[in-house]
Amino acid sequence: MTYKLGVDVGGTFTDLALYNTDTNQLEFAKTPSTSANQAVGVASGIQELVQRHAVSPASVDFFIHGTTVATNTLLERTGAKTALVVTKGFRDILQIGRQDRPDLYNWRIRRKEPLVPRHLRFEITERVLHTGEVHTPLDKANLGTLVEEIKAAGVEAVAVCLLHSYANPTHEKEVGAVIAAKLPDVPLSLSHEILPEFKEYERMSTSVINAYVAPVMERYLTRLQKSIAEVGVKSDLYIMQSNGGTMGAETAIERPVHTILSGPAAGVIGAVAIAGQANQPNSISIDMGGTSFDVSLSYQGEVRRTQESEIERLPVKVPMVDIHTLGAGGGSIAWVDPGGAMRVGPQSAGADPGPACYGRGGAEPTVTDANLVLGRLGTKSLLGGNMTLDIELARKSISDKLADPLGMSIEDAAEGIIRVVNASMVKGIRVVSVSKGYDPREFCLVAFGGAGPVHVSELASEMDIPKVLVPIAPGVTSALGLLMADLRHDFAQTVLKPGHELSPSDITSWYQNLEKDAVSQMEREGVLRDEMTLIRTVDVRYTGQGYELQVPSASGQLSDADLDQIFERFHEAHIRAYGYDSRDNSVEVVNLRLTALATMPRPDLVSTAVNSAKDSSRAITGERNVIFGGNPITTNIYDRSELLPGDTITGPAVLEQLDSTTVVWPDQTAQVDKYLNLLLTRTSD
Repeated sequence: MTYKLGVDVGGTFTDLALYNTDTNQLEFAKTPSTSANQAVGVASGIQELVQRHAVSPASVDFFIHGTTVATNTLLERTGAKTALVVTKGFRDILQIGRQDRPDLYNWRIRRKEPLVPRHLRFEITERVLHTGEVHTPLDKANLGTLVEEIKAAGVEAVAVCLLHSYANPTHEKEVGAVIAAKLPDVPLSLSHEILPEFKEYERMSTSVINAYVAPVMERYLTRLQKSIAEVGVKSDLYIMQSNGGTMGAETAIERPVHTILSGPAAGVIGAVAIAGQANQPNSISIDMGGTSFDVSLSYQGEVRRTQESEIERLPVKVPMVDIHTLGAGGGSIAWVDPGGAMRVGPQSAGADPGPACYGRGGAEPTVTDANLVLGRLGTKSLLGGNMTLDIELARKSISDKLADPLGMSIEDAAEGIIRVVNASMVKGIRVVSVSKGYDPREFCLVAFGGAGPVHVSELASEMDIPKVLVPIAPGVTSALGLLMADLRHDFAQTVLKPGHELSPSDITSWYQNLEKDAVSQMEREGVLRDEMTLIRTVDVRYTGQGYELQVPSASGQLSDADLDQIFERFHEAHIRAYGYDSRDNSVEVVNLRLTALATMPRPDLVSTAVNSAKDSSRAITGERNVIFGGNPITTNIYDRSELLPGDTITGPAVLEQLDSTTVVWPDQTAQVDKYLNLLLTRTSD
């Protein structure tokens, strides 16, 4: 037998999904993350999983990993000492950025300090125009001296971003060749390879981020490969990208900037696939783990992607799943601000020491502590009872830090924590739905992550979302999503020309160059040409606009009719996005994009015959008081693993399982579908 293994590392737990390709059977595991060295937690989780199910590690022939290493490196500012080489006169672009305020009405706001300080930004005389024409030749005489200065600075990584190198990378290649020859052990990021697109600041920021995290990623993946080899796994290592596709470990070391949203992207891929199978093509996925809350919207089964985002106010211009992230998780700390108002997050207790109830020395009250006090979590709710929660420690932390200072009962303070964190999450759901023109009432709310199903009923009620879906293994949905991803790489070429100046042969030629790069990249990762799918798209805008819309392009040799179709699709997309078009205005082609895909074998969530009896009493394990809206109600506790398709549960109820807990409110009904998902609806509906 052969197996595929997906491992997603979160801030609190490491999630694992093991798929038997012969029997189509899935097994899951969850283990505490090891923040000091994530590879240790991954290896111990694999060992536990294969031993529990008597699987030989050598039979794992595909191993894919979702990692937060790049993200944490940026958030914690623990990356490499990085040098930046720029065109003379452009040393301060990284500091100046864009002429906009991060927070318009906050007079005290300060921009984030650049990742590269000014004394490590080096200038070289050269100049390329946006047309690709060389205006000022490269000063090769001073290039050697510049590299010696970089070497003397003792840097651990180097980024090179010369003006308009996307149009003509000759100078950047020459600079890179000299640096690589004199500093062979220092990772090098050339902007025309990392992001061959216009917009100097975004290209520079993205290239610097890539260089800044590259040594950290290389060390981590080297340790991880060694750890899994010691466990006995002989498979090559694949890494989840921010765009929802996979790539090889060597590519991840070269371009770690593409892994910024590695884990969250996997969760969205898994949630959209599960929702589609349950006939819910319109879905809003929410992933609430120990430290963060990630929300993403899918319309008609399509995963929404964006070409540009920000991490800690630093621009990252690479394709990624469109995810809105908040500092709201089970470990988020509740506190009282100077004005006497209760706040929750973004600070988190993480995995160590964790919430107060973990008994590991944490004294700050968290969302998990509040749910335990309210009865929504039991003392043995986590990891199938293998992790015990201490309710007295939870009550003490809430009493000391919140209830006593605010003059309220412990239970009221606990409910206050939940209301505050829920309000933050509702705002996040509005960002991806209402603010973008989508009516959330037309969507299904898909809840996963360890804490997502605990809160989802209240969030759905607040947003008037009629349907809630909780997957079969919500706490490890991101790990399952890893097994549902395809091998994917994105390529781009900036054009920046009016549409009437472009010929079909020009565009075809550019696409052919992109396709050559794509095929070469995929072949390096072991994919044959006939196994690849190449998808063309174009970024188009009206002349004078600052932003563009992406539309599909035909394949093969383009014709005049194909060009006309591209522009017609743009007009239609403009109407959908903004409510009008402007056909009298000229259009401009900004970027050509190419996506290379190779379909990977993925789990088929097998349906099961529906139990017509609809009697769920067999799954009841006990009862306890759970506080709903200030009122303690005696509530049945269910073992979700004992539920069968067709079973119906009338709230209130708490459904416990290895990786998560689902809370069904008194006005709700939960039904188990044929794929063992939970579908929650309000009784009044």
